[in-house]
Amino acid sequence: MSGDDAAETPPAGALPVMRKVGAALLLAFCCWHAVFLLASIAPPKNAANGKPNTALALYKLFVSGPQQWNLFESIPDHHWLDPRIVVEDSRGGRTTIGCVLPGFTAYPRPEKARYYNLFFRLLTNAERPSLFAAYLRRVEAGLPAWHDGALPGRWELVVDVEWTRTLLHSRRDGGLYVPATRSFDVANPRGIVR
Repeated sequence: MSGDDAAETPPAGALPVMRKVGAALLLAFCCWHAVFLLASIAPPKNAANGKPNTALALYKLFVSGPQQWNLFESIPDHHWLDPRIVVEDSRGGRTTIGCVLPGFTAYPRPEKARYYNLFFRLLTNAERPSLFAAYLRRVEAGLPAWHDGALPGRWELVVDVEWTRTLLHSRRDGGLYVPATRSFDVANPRGIVR
């Protein structure tokens, strides 16, 4: 019996043709994948003119799809995030009515992860058409219904945020966060720094 087993097994080092082809295809894919991973780490040469690298964009679309993930970030980008809609009336008064659609309910305190992720993605979304611009249009369309059918005056979404600093910057002066305030409306979807 031992003689029969020896006759059926191929000699050491000899792989069947299909295994060699499979190994070659796997090696080619791994090398192709490694080239694009290295290219995504290197700073783009055309970043100054704002044009994206088309080959790299197609690769990212092929591998990951058009998703936005912040699951693997080491620290939160924001220490504090407070969005609110402020409406000015014709007499110069200001009313704060919240920011969460529908019904313009207030942003929850303490923050709930669902709302934090919603506004984080709205504020940092770079996709076209922008989710944030659509949100601003929806707010503008819903405000008259909130104020008895007529918009009483100018409105804006005001966002107070404290950006988390890196350890390197925090060690310099001890500050852990950088505060900033921006206001947004349909005419200014990129925001106005206050």
